[in-house]
This record gives sequence, C-alpha cells and structure tokens, in this order.
Amino acid sequence: MKQTCSICLSQDLTSIRIIKSPYTFDDYTLYECGTCHSRVFDIEEHPFDIDAFYNSRPESRENLQPDFTLSPYWLHETKLIKKTFGGRPGSILDVGCRTGDFLLHWPQDITRFGVELSAQSASVAAGRGLHVIQESVEKIEFDRKFDVVTCYAILEHLSEPRKFLEKIAGLVNDHGVLVIEIPSYQTLKARILERLRVRWHMYCPPEHLNLYSRSFLDHYFALQGFSLQKRSYTSGGMFNPFARVPVLRSVWSRLMWWRDAYSPLNRLPIFDHMYSYYVKRR
Repeated sequence: MKQTCSICLSQDLTSIRIIKSPYTFDDYTLYECGTCHSRVFDIEEHPFDIDAFYNSRPESRENLQPDFTLSPYWLHETKLIKKTFGGRPGSILDVGCRTGDFLLHWPQDITRFGVELSAQSASVAAGRGLHVIQESVEKIEFDRKFDVVTCYAILEHLSEPRKFLEKIAGLVNDHGVLVIEIPSYQTLKARILERLRVRWHMYCPPEHLNLYSRSFLDHYFALQGFSLQKRSYTSGGMFNPFARVPVLRSVWSRLMWWRDAYSPLNRLPIFDHMYSYYVKRR
C-alpha cells in the first residue's frame, strides 16, 4: 500500500478504486488523501521506467511543424493573463512549452522563456527563435523571476510534485501571475463517469499520477503569498456528441468554444479542464 500522499505528504490515504492502465494494462490503486482531499497513484506499484515511456512517445508530425499560426484559444488565454496581471507583462515563463505556440502569441519585446523536456519539441521551439531550456524546471538555476509563469497540463504527470510547486512559486515576481491548468476530478463530468463505473480518461496511470483538489492548491499557494483571482472549467474540446456528423460537429464545436471561453457557465465545475489564475501579493 502507498504510505504517503505525494501531494501533501500526509499518511492519511484510503484506497478507493482499482484503475487499469490504458498503456500497460496493469491494475493501479487509486488513493484519496484524507488530509488534502487529492487523489494519487503510486508509480512504484508496478515496475515501470517513466523516463523511457516519455522518451519513446513520438510527437505527431503536425505538432512538430515549424510553421506557426495564431490560435483563438491562445489569443484568448493571453487576454485573460493580461487582465489578471493588470496590464502588459514584461516577462513570461511557460513550463512545458512544447513547440512554443503559446509563447509566440506574445510580442517579441517581451522576455519569453520556455522549459521543455522533449528534445524534438524543444528543437522546434528554439528554431522559432524562442529561448528554451531542455531540462526539468526543478533543476534549472534561473538568474531572474518572471511576471507570468504558466503550467498547462503538467502537474498531473509529476512523481515529486512538491519540489515542482515550490520551484514555480519562487519564480513569480511580486504582483506577478501564476497560471495552472490541470484535470479536475471534482467536476460533474468526472463524477457522472464514476457513478457509471466508466473510467474517466484522466485516470491513466502511470502517465497521470496526481489529481489535485481545489482546496489543496488554494491553501498551498496562499502560504506562498498568492491569492486566487479566477478559476474556470472547460471541456478542452473533448466533448462532442456529434463527432461523426461533420456539419453538426462543427456547429457544436463553435458553441462549446463560446461556452468554454465566454459563458459564465465556465465558472461552474461541470467539465474537467480546470484553470486557476493566481496573483502573488508578496
């Protein structure tokens, strides 16, 4: 049995369900922590080389193309960040920047740094003129802090999340913005699937190891001097009941984009992509 919660380091863990890995087909135990109310898997429950797993997964050709086009999704995200920051930031660090698409939505006179473990993705980003470091952010010694630090779909993959969280919190300037996007099990979609005994697609050990509770994130970052300014929940473009009907699929996608980006409904924990925007007060 897993003895310690990897998120809050408590030993108050309860086994709640067995999840079959979609990658190895091994059965993994899903634990819930009675202290931080997060959910975790134990990467050591089965022998597995996680580094080899990530290094062996090729990037799609589409994702590795050097050409760049503006994305409505990232344009909307930059507007939200500028609004949260209260103006135009002077520097931004994107942790897990992939090929740098998000960073390229910011003007060149803004200092743009990326951190990316994939050699293929980092090479494309560097070829696009971005400053990219191919290393775990915990191991990098930065000589500066940033007005904005972003982490999209990163936290769920970490084997030692506390080191990561401490590092990124320390990289944000006073009055700067920290943006975190994670899958949330505390949502209507995830709970309905759980009631139906259907595997939520974000339960995919050993790729995803940590599912953080809202209360843990808010409490942890409050201790680091941050306050939550905005939280939203989106479908991530993954919910379309008309996927096999081209015309209806397109109409539905447009409606969901509006719902995810602009509707007040995105404040409700219905869908499972959770975005949290924190401001560092000290």
